[in-house]
Amino acid sequence: MKTNRRRGIAALLAALLLAVTACAFVGCGDNELPPVDESTWHSLENNDLVQIEIWGRDTDTERQNYQNFINEFNSTHPNIIANLRWQTDPQAYATALDGRGANLPDVFMLQNTMFISYAASGKLADMRGYLDESVLNDIYEDGYDVYYFDHATKTVGRTDTAALYGLPKDQGPYALCVNETLLRETVASYNASVSAAEQIDIDRVMSTTEPMTFSYFLELGSKLKTQLGSSEYFCSGYDIESAVFSNNAHYFTDDSGRTSAIDSENFIDAIEFVQDLYKEGLLPSAGTVSSGGETVFTSGRSIFYYAGPWKQKEYWQIIEAESNPDRFVWNILPVLCGDAEGAMSTCYTGGMCYAISRNSKYKDAALELVKFLSTDTSSQRTQYKRGQCIPNLISLAEEFSDDSMGLIAAQTGREDPCPANRSVWIDTVNGTSETDKITSKYCSGSYTLDSTWLTNLNQFMSGQMGSWGSFWEQKSDGSWVDVGAALADYKPTMQAALDLNNRRLDRM
Repeated sequence: MKTNRRRGIAALLAALLLAVTACAFVGCGDNELPPVDESTWHSLENNDLVQIEIWGRDTDTERQNYQNFINEFNSTHPNIIANLRWQTDPQAYATALDGRGANLPDVFMLQNTMFISYAASGKLADMRGYLDESVLNDIYEDGYDVYYFDHATKTVGRTDTAALYGLPKDQGPYALCVNETLLRETVASYNASVSAAEQIDIDRVMSTTEPMTFSYFLELGSKLKTQLGSSEYFCSGYDIESAVFSNNAHYFTDDSGRTSAIDSENFIDAIEFVQDLYKEGLLPSAGTVSSGGETVFTSGRSIFYYAGPWKQKEYWQIIEAESNPDRFVWNILPVLCGDAEGAMSTCYTGGMCYAISRNSKYKDAALELVKFLSTDTSSQRTQYKRGQCIPNLISLAEEFSDDSMGLIAAQTGREDPCPANRSVWIDTVNGTSETDKITSKYCSGSYTLDSTWLTNLNQFMSGQMGSWGSFWEQKSDGSWVDVGAALADYKPTMQAALDLNNRRLDRM
């Protein structure tokens, strides 16, 4: 809080006036947002002490990291005290945020799948007019473009009239994780049993610039599974959205998220590829691995899995622990590229943003914290060296990829910390060129009011909804679900959910 009593009373009166205006706005149904109390963007001008609250969520490991970040911010901003509140459970965090209504924390982490509902309902502060555009010049464009929201068109993405409601916490791009130790051992074993013409080119598999295709991956799997033990797997899990995006497909006809496209040929082919992984025994049979695909990978029992950069800190502790008798060298590769025309290796990007409450009394102080966490060089170095994320800043990309400052090596205590191919995560977010074959796309739920439609679709494909049964399990008669027919049958159900979403959105 501020120490200046007179300014506090004035701010309270302004807030009451704003609340009355907001109530009138809600009642009239107008699409224009109520005016913002401009004084809330000038709370630091008298150098009074300001206290702000930031909410975050993830594992305890991440909480410890963030407490260090907040301590560093407080030590370098003597007139601002930021207090951290943390949740380890994502659903509990989302419920707690929703429970605050419009009375949100000054700064809070906001999942992409929740962004549109908060932006459209007027809960977020527009920082576009208060943020120097030069701040954005050193951030990957895809890292912040998705946090613009245009109230006229009800869509995300930068336009002349869109408000900027967040800066990236992280971009969370997936990559194909590989147990390089097990891969090389298995390839060597296979190559020793076949002629030179049939041997696997390990350099082809490990290429960071020429992604493996769906068809090549299936062929590779059919060869290597012959060399694996009964409790070992070629791949212990694969991300469905990355498969869809990488086959030049989308869940919708465009990023407005209004029209389902799950019956398109490319979408069907992507889902059939995932089904083929099960059919060919390259993924554990659905429901047979009680510990989960990630645990199978981290225990050294599968060659491939997938993970985002936030997993580094956990994998350093689990996979590379000196006390782990099964520790191995792990690395990352681009996610697979579909076989469809125009396909690129396109990984799922989840990510979160730092948002500011529209009702915060100290928006300028809140923005200082957001800029520190999202764009400050020192903060970004601290975050990437702790295995928190890839840097948001383009200027730090090379030093992260090469660990040229030795920060990751010092953190992990290893001269060659995993993954060696950190540049793959950078390649996914740095845009594309005529020769680049690797990119990323934000999760499909980022383009809709909520993502219940996606939860329901995934449950339909896994056999938890509808009468088709699981796409991922063989039926008792030996057949498999006809993916194209099933998706065509389900499309009206998905479209109805999108229509409901968009009717709600259009009324906001």
